[in-house]
Amino acid sequence: MSNTILTVSNYNMSYKNCHILKDLSFSVEKGDYLAIGGVPGSGKTTLIKSILGLVTTGITGDIEYHNIGKDEVSYMPQNLLQQKEKFLGTVREVVAVAYLPQKKGKPFNAEDWKKVDKLLKKLDLYDARDKKITKLTKGQQLKVNLAKLLINDPKIVFIDSPTSTMDNKNKLDFYNTVRDLCKKEGLTVIFISTNIKEICEYANKVLFLRKKNRTYYFGDTKEFLEKLK
Repeated sequence: MSNTILTVSNYNMSYKNCHILKDLSFSVEKGDYLAIGGVPGSGKTTLIKSILGLVTTGITGDIEYHNIGKDEVSYMPQNLLQQKEKFLGTVREVVAVAYLPQKKGKPFNAEDWKKVDKLLKKLDLYDARDKKITKLTKGQQLKVNLAKLLINDPKIVFIDSPTSTMDNKNKLDFYNTVRDLCKKEGLTVIFISTNIKEICEYANKVLFLRKKNRTYYFGDTKEFLEKLK
């Protein structure tokens, strides 16, 4: 069985008769950590929103998921840390609440709490499990938002520029956390970053969109970093 989880072929995006992206093709395999970069206006966010089906106008080409259901695709949008948390419980409670739709009205049991705690340990949040969500650092808050997605066992997660307002230590820690999930858990992540050189030290593939001539680079991050030297 192929490990390919997503293919984008002959993709074109236009707005008011102006091409944003032209003849874009790439594929993503299980466990890939794909970094997407490019200057503002190069089409990064619109690209992933169209892959998610959130943008449908001005798009041509083929977008196809493989061996994956709609409920196995998750999305962390832009400016997530600027949004107010709706439930102001503890870390453990907030992640548990995100799992409730999967329970379909059934009561939470000991196995469910074990699943929450196991995930918190993976994300280095277990020691903060009883802290109120409002008392966390930005780095911890971002990881909690990731945990709210991961508790529902997605196969692929789209993450859009969540670290732009974070300090360098927390930013690099989050990049590294994502890398561990891809390598050790087989999670597939597509991550838009405002600092492509920085995230390429962690991701294994890169898609760099060039605004000036509407071309792109897709390939191995090591090769891409060599080209930047």
